[in-house]
Amino acid sequence: MNSTQAKQLSLPDIMSRLGYEPTLIKKGGNEYWYKSPFRDEKDASFHTSFLGGKWIWKDFGDRGGTVVDFVMQLKGFQVGDALQFLEKMYRGRPFSQPVARSIQETRKQTDLFSFQQQENLPPEAAALELEFIEAHEIRNPLIHSYLTKERAIPRKLADLYLKEIKYRNKKNERDYFAFGMENESGGYEIRAASDSYSFKSALVRRDITVIRGKSPEKKAVSVFEGMTDFLSLLAMMNISQLSGDAVVMHSLSSFQRTVDFIKSQDYTTINTFLDNDKPGEEHTEKFKTEFGDRVTPQNSLFAPYADINDALKANQIPSFLQR
Repeated sequence: MNSTQAKQLSLPDIMSRLGYEPTLIKKGGNEYWYKSPFRDEKDASFHTSFLGGKWIWKDFGDRGGTVVDFVMQLKGFQVGDALQFLEKMYRGRPFSQPVARSIQETRKQTDLFSFQQQENLPPEAAALELEFIEAHEIRNPLIHSYLTKERAIPRKLADLYLKEIKYRNKKNERDYFAFGMENESGGYEIRAASDSYSFKSALVRRDITVIRGKSPEKKAVSVFEGMTDFLSLLAMMNISQLSGDAVVMHSLSSFQRTVDFIKSQDYTTINTFLDNDKPGEEHTEKFKTEFGDRVTPQNSLFAPYADINDALKANQIPSFLQR
């Protein structure tokens, strides 16, 4: 990937892959506002807009630029390292067809089957207007195919912990499907069955998911950023249930909710499986600040991969976890 190609990538898509969600979407899906990824803040000051055929960003103050500039600023990289990072993120596939001029056009070009093969996928702006219809066991073979082939998640684990979710985009009055996991508020965290289209959202209400372990003592808890991270550890260990409890955050924005839950329990050990990136490392440190030496970061298990699912897909399983 060269700089010209990288500058035409969708920054909202990159932000989503990194775990950042917009607080506001304007101008028909061509301007996204976020809480700054560079610091803690209450009100969103970071925004990205589609202008001049590419996505540009501006942070509070005088920082801003292209997609490449964003990765360099976030990761502390030089240009070459930033391009390698983006190449790995997209696994060399974003330019198999002409580069889209806008994020909506990107969705039309990819024509992904994970949403019932509809012609036009819902833009991110519509994610704020989704209506839950129903949840049931996974029946669509496209979901199973994606999870097993693209994510290396065994079907038996997918069927045990995930559901097929049907929902409606109230803006265009169309029905779609995704896979998801029920959360503690009775809502569902959903994801598209595709790596090319990284759509994810919450239906009914966003919350964490708590999965109880088989040990009656309930002394240990493992914390994961996403549902596929949790399932990846089970796949690595060739088990269907952890001994201790597990918390799936679904988003780093659920950090405080996760902290509050852990404080309500009597856990003596807190294992964190957060990503090997700046947001993951920062939140690992936040957990250590909250709970001290009870926290045992586990991200070294899957380093140098970005997350535990990447390690699973590469069959890089720690020797003491190998099947």
